Amino acid sequence: MIGFALLAGIPLGAIPEKDYSQICASKVNPFMSSGERFSFLSADGATRLQAIRFLHPDAKGTIVVVNGSTESWLKYGELFYDLYLQGYNITSYDHRGQGLSPHLVPSNHQIDQIDDFSLYAADLNKFVRNEMPRGGSQKIYLLAHSMGGAVAIDYLQRYPSPFRAVVLSAPMIRINTAPYPEWLTRLVMQLLHVAGLGNHYAPGKHDRDPNEAFEANKITSSKARWQAINCIWDAYPEAVLGGPSNEWVKQALGQTYKIRKQAPAVRTPTLILQAGDDSFVINPSSAELQCIFISPKTLFLKDSKHEILMEKDPIRDAAMKATLNFFSN
Repeated sequence: MIGFALLAGIPLGAIPEKDYSQICASKVNPFMSSGERFSFLSADGATRLQAIRFLHPDAKGTIVVVNGSTESWLKYGELFYDLYLQGYNITSYDHRGQGLSPHLVPSNHQIDQIDDFSLYAADLNKFVRNEMPRGGSQKIYLLAHSMGGAVAIDYLQRYPSPFRAVVLSAPMIRINTAPYPEWLTRLVMQLLHVAGLGNHYAPGKHDRDPNEAFEANKITSSKARWQAINCIWDAYPEAVLGGPSNEWVKQALGQTYKIRKQAPAVRTPTLILQAGDDSFVINPSSAELQCIFISPKTLFLKDSKHEILMEKDPIRDAAMKATLNFFSN
């Protein structure tokens, strides 16, 4: 594991945007290289999922990070680094069909595909039961982003949970289907499924554009962090996804509808980070949250785009502070 000489005396939020590339190169990248990479068999035995862990010599707990749609643990270096500095073991993996795990559409490696959304939660359950770091503290926490939030909720509604607390960043509880209503989008996806076009890109989706301008992006207001994300995709083309398939959208819409209607409510203490300028998900109403969780807490970040934990320093620092305080209570 990376030496403490490299880490000593560095507080939370030690990677300001103005020095971002320099600090990432000198500290975050070596830290990421120090992680233990491994793989584990998916819940249905169909594929092997790629994972990573960072073991702290004096861990006060373990944080499981569940990433979002079209993502990879590769892009979470800064988050892992920050959490490790706070004294936690960190572990994460790439969902089936995403990142460094095997992709599922042979005709186009960049299409995000799933045939049954519940498999994501089954994989998380397998990971939690079998792949937690051994030794040290048994306190386990969950931090999930976007689609990972939907996966986490599905898991918490269906499986016994070891988590002391859960933080969901911009969770995919209700997908933004504008300009069309959700019911119409679900109908169109069903028709495309029946027509045998499930493995094709959803309308408007396409391969990643490596030349996309920062001003056109909808995920973050931080140019430094946006550039870092794109550098990762340039360095790992095998991990790149362009967008979801028709079947993925069909499955995701069905699952998020179920999440909003399914009992029992999640009893694990939960903090929900909500982005005020989110183009991908619609923040659920208080009534919806009360149906899904027992006494949820929320933090609304009005100027944040979807990637709250990769936003400008003031937004990200507020979200990180709230997350760490919630885990420490």
